[in-house]
Formats: sequence, C-alpha cells, structure tokens
Amino acid sequence: MKNNGVGRLIWNTIVGILIAVGGILIIANQEAFVKVVMVVAGIFAILVGIYTLVNLFKWQFQGPTKVLAICKGVLIIVLGAFAVYSPFATGEALFTTFIYIFAIGLVVSAVIAVQNAYALHKLNAALPVSGFAWEALIDVVIAIVCFINPTEIMGVAVTVIGVAAILLGLVTVFTGFRVYRKIKG
Repeated sequence: MKNNGVGRLIWNTIVGILIAVGGILIIANQEAFVKVVMVVAGIFAILVGIYTLVNLFKWQFQGPTKVLAICKGVLIIVLGAFAVYSPFATGEALFTTFIYIFAIGLVVSAVIAVQNAYALHKLNAALPVSGFAWEALIDVVIAIVCFINPTEIMGVAVTVIGVAAILLGLVTVFTGFRVYRKIKG
C-alpha cells in the first residue's frame, strides 16, 4: 500500500494545533503555568540534590570541597522543596522571595563550581575544568538578572515560552502541509 502522506499531514496538524493551543493557554494563564513549572522544577531539584548527596562518595572530594558539595546537595533539596510548596501559597512576595533564594543558590553554586574546578585541577592537571568555569559564569549571570528584576523575570520568560510554543505549533502544521504536497507531487 502506497503512503499518500495523509497520515503524516493529520499527525502534524494535530500536534501543531495542540502545541499552539498550549502556547495560547500559557500566555492566557501565566500564573497557572508558572505554578506548574515551579512544582516540576522543584521535584527535579529535589532529585538532583539527592543524586548529588548519594554520589558524593564516588567523587572522592576531600576537605572544603566535600563540605561545599554537601551544602550544594542540601541547598538544592531545600530550594526544590520550597519550589514545590510555594505555588500552593499565595502572594507575590512569596514568589519574589523564591526568586531571591534561587539567585542566592546560583551564587553558591558558582562558588562551588569554582572550588570543584580548583580541586580537579589539583588532582590531575589533564582533567578539563572549563565546564565548571562555564557553569559558574552562567550561574552568576542568571543570578544577577534575578536580583535586578525578580518580578519581571517570570512574566517575560513565560511570554517567550508561550510565543515560542505558538510558533512551533504553526511551523509543525506548515511542515505537515509541505510534506503532504511533496508526497502528493
């Protein structure tokens, strides 16, 4: 049986419409989207913190590096728990507090990344440490942006995500029609 492309067109159209509708819903109800993202990010952070603490012994860090790694794991778990809890509380002040705590966590993470780079460099000069430097730089830049304007951060980010979803949905539908035309000849 010859594929006439109709199945692909239908699939792309459905997926594209769902993505675009999702983008519209994100823009229309930004607060609900932020709450969902905070809960999901919080659960992810808790898992990363647990992973960090569980795997701490494999890394063979000693002294201050080990202490900083433990602090990082615990801090990530605490931030994750706060992120999971905070959407169920009310008030913009709570959200702003979360952004500030998140930014402080990023600064601490940057310090730990620099310490890890130094420790790895001391262990073996051949080990690449540039990833830690990039992590520290990105953490500091995001923290500065969060400190400068915490309330606008999420509104802008959510709007960008919503618009991107709408565009992705439209491109997916458009691509489906182009593939269908190409197959039909």
